[in-house]
This record gives sequence, C-alpha cells and structure tokens, in this order.
Amino acid sequence: MGLNIRKSIKLGKFLKINKTKKGISVTIGGKSFKLTLNDKKKVTASLPGTGISYDTTLGKNGKKGGSKKSAAPKKTPSKTNSEE
Repeated sequence: MGLNIRKSIKLGKFLKINKTKKGISVTIGGKSFKLTLNDKKKVTASLPGTGISYDTTLGKNGKKGGSKKSAAPKKTPSKTNSEE
C-alpha cells in the first residue's frame, strides 16, 4: 500500500469537493445519504455507517469514447469437402 493524500473542500453543509492525485469528485449529502460523482463518470450512492452502497458508470457500458462502435468481423465463405 502506498501513501494517499486527499484534499477536501467543504462548500456549505451538504457539498464537498475532493481532490486526489487521480482526479476530482463532488459529494452531495449529509450523515444519512451521500451521492458522489467523479471525473470518470462514476456515481456512488451510499448510506454511511451501514456498509450499503451502489456504484454505476454513466455513459455507454462505462467504456471511454462510448460513441465508437467496433466493427464486426466479416464472414468469409468456408470450403467444404464437396467443393475441393
């Protein structure tokens, strides 16, 4: 394990901005419910103190460049024993 440093800035009672080496996140909520959105489009909803949370990624399948589609491989006709 390495050393992690996080800087948190509170903006009011229910809004906090977190800055780490890897990115930025915004947390909205209080003691009973929190909603966090980070710069990688990941959203976390949690009930603090219970161990219950739900994570999801916004966008298509959570892949970077979500609008790009991979091309399906082209089918080539295969030879059978009767064609040889």
